[in-house]
Amino acid sequence: MSKVVVISRRENQLVGWVCIDEFEDLFAETCGATIVAPHRRPQLPRALSQMRDRVWSDVSIRAADKLEGDLLLIVARSPSELQSLRAVKEWHKRFRHVAGYVIDSYFFAGFSSVARQFDHIFTTTREGADFVRKTYGVPTSVLRQGFDCLRWHSVSAERSIDLIGFGRQPPSYHQQFQLEFHRADSPLLYLHSPIGVVHGPQVHVERPMMLKLIQRSKLALAFHLLVEPHGSRPKAMFLTNRWLESLAMGCIVVGKRPIGDMADEMLNWPDATVELPDDASAAAGLVKELAADASYLQTIRRRNVMQMCSQHDWRHRIRDVLQHFSLVTPPRLQAELDALEVKRSELLA
Repeated sequence: MSKVVVISRRENQLVGWVCIDEFEDLFAETCGATIVAPHRRPQLPRALSQMRDRVWSDVSIRAADKLEGDLLLIVARSPSELQSLRAVKEWHKRFRHVAGYVIDSYFFAGFSSVARQFDHIFTTTREGADFVRKTYGVPTSVLRQGFDCLRWHSVSAERSIDLIGFGRQPPSYHQQFQLEFHRADSPLLYLHSPIGVVHGPQVHVERPMMLKLIQRSKLALAFHLLVEPHGSRPKAMFLTNRWLESLAMGCIVVGKRPIGDMADEMLNWPDATVELPDDASAAAGLVKELAADASYLQTIRRRNVMQMCSQHDWRHRIRDVLQHFSLVTPPRLQAELDALEVKRSELLA
């Protein structure tokens, strides 16, 4: 079996990055990969803040010093984390291939010349891949985000939450939904902001609770980042993981999907997002209609789960990484890919 080492900046545990931790954990579970996380460097003096990406002498990844294998994969939540490669001693002698996987690849300013040291860089966006290839001359390809569909998929129609909105929501829609649904005479339940822990080890303890709440919801809100943008948040047309989580667990996603190739390629089936009207009051009316249409919801639910199992399970991404370097697919990974195909066939029947 091919030996893979994954370098990950996991120490700063944030609720928004739990999905990437799950990708790494699945790599370890299905392929026997070793996950190594460098410790956070001590706080640098303010005068050195602009040199932060170049100062790595205090970040010795000692656990990786004696490891070797077929693939060293740097999982970079932001492009600057590709700098982790500098902390691995003699990596070019100990690994046949060195690759990076950049999640927030739309943040072009975070890339640096260290990109030239990689054999290949995977990015979540086509724009990111084009930028790296043109700027640094490095082979790149697109590796979309995913979700653990095999473990968490659900087509159950027993759903007591009518509408769920987690994380930031556009204020006009959120306020209207509160006005309409937080009333004694409204039969609909709108559950919002169920995230209690934002950072630290508890994010992993709370994560299953969050996923179970989604499993028990009929409709899930998701809006692209240009809908009533807030503060300094990214303004890219980025398909966030809330789409994948909601769809895989049988929610009907309502909101506004990103415009562009990323969403068109990933959400390439009917009603992957039910677009809400621009007027928040009209949107609340559509939510009421959808929540009451049990037959429609179940039809769309089965299609969503089938498509997610077919296309967007993390295991497909892991296989793609291995196949890119002509590495053998481990038996456990193949068995779980086969299980996804069985599930797809059952949902098509």
